[in-house]
Amino acid sequence: MTEDTIEYRFIDSDSLLKERCTHWLTCSVIALDTEFIRVDTFYPKAALIQIQDNQGCWLIDPLTISDWEPFKQVLNAEQTLKVLHACSEDLDVFTKLTGTLPKPMMDTQVALAFLGETLSVGYQRMVENWLDISLQKEETRSDWLQRPLTQSQCAYAAADVFYLYKIWPKIEQKLQEQNRFDWCRQECAQIIHLSAQAPDDEFYFLRVKQAWKLNQEQLAVLQVLAAWREQEVRERNIPRGRLVSDNLLWLIALKLPANRMELSRIEGIRHSTIKKDGDDILELVDIARNRAQAMWPTSLPSPIGHPYRDWSKAMKKKVRQVAEAHNLPPELLVRKRQMEQVLNRAIRGELNFIPEEWRGWRENLVGQPLIDLLDKLRS
Repeated sequence: MTEDTIEYRFIDSDSLLKERCTHWLTCSVIALDTEFIRVDTFYPKAALIQIQDNQGCWLIDPLTISDWEPFKQVLNAEQTLKVLHACSEDLDVFTKLTGTLPKPMMDTQVALAFLGETLSVGYQRMVENWLDISLQKEETRSDWLQRPLTQSQCAYAAADVFYLYKIWPKIEQKLQEQNRFDWCRQECAQIIHLSAQAPDDEFYFLRVKQAWKLNQEQLAVLQVLAAWREQEVRERNIPRGRLVSDNLLWLIALKLPANRMELSRIEGIRHSTIKKDGDDILELVDIARNRAQAMWPTSLPSPIGHPYRDWSKAMKKKVRQVAEAHNLPPELLVRKRQMEQVLNRAIRGELNFIPEEWRGWRENLVGQPLIDLLDKLRS
């Protein structure tokens, strides 16, 4: 089937937005999406917000809006369900633009995973599978901050919520039929809850590849540098790699430079970085090294050695068994990064509770069984 001709209307003033928000507060469901640019900044630059309601499609131009309070009320309205697809970056847009997140919210990508799909079904594929309509993809990498937007851009953006609004009732019905609706509701509520949490910069170093190769002193330096980098990129609104990449953080922690000359010899470091941030980096290295050793992080287990390798295999096997028994993708049950973090804590003897991400619908299904498995492996 070919695409529908979608009519849309622009909202390009505070008064029009306020007027429309009054109606959205009366809606039980709206479909929501965003277009943004995130090339040379840490935070996304909002370029368009699309909403489909029971009366039509609306394109909000954030470049012309100064009062977001009425829209914040819609995002927070308990009586209005916000339906999105693959919402993670959209949530960043809403947080930066309005200071709040859409709740209650349902993510159709997550919902499809509860229906047995993978956790990465794209929007075009979803529309094709559920409505037998093939969407055009030409505007995926458009310059959404240009004005005026082209007719093609507007049609593309409108389609992102027009079909989402059509598909959601079908997905909701399937979720109800398979007794998965409440699981999906809990999962999406947890996504919002975790997105609202302040970032824990002190633990970012655990995400750095090959951190396990460092000794405790080097890990202490990596921890301090990674936390500093996270704070700086948010304040400067630049990508992480623009300041210091993960790999460069690791190399600095490995080499432990004591002066600018030693810092300059580290592969990949830019002269501009040394000039602007070199003294701060060296000071942080010194501070971390001179902390009491009791404050240094515990050494991380090798992912290729015992017991990490064997325990990891056992955990993955358990997850696969549960996934197959319930027709769920393994990646929905347990995220890779979360499993690695839990495994690291278990091996270091620091795991004494079920992680927050494994509570709710996961707890009895896979969370507690994995904790029990780790207890057995430790004994």
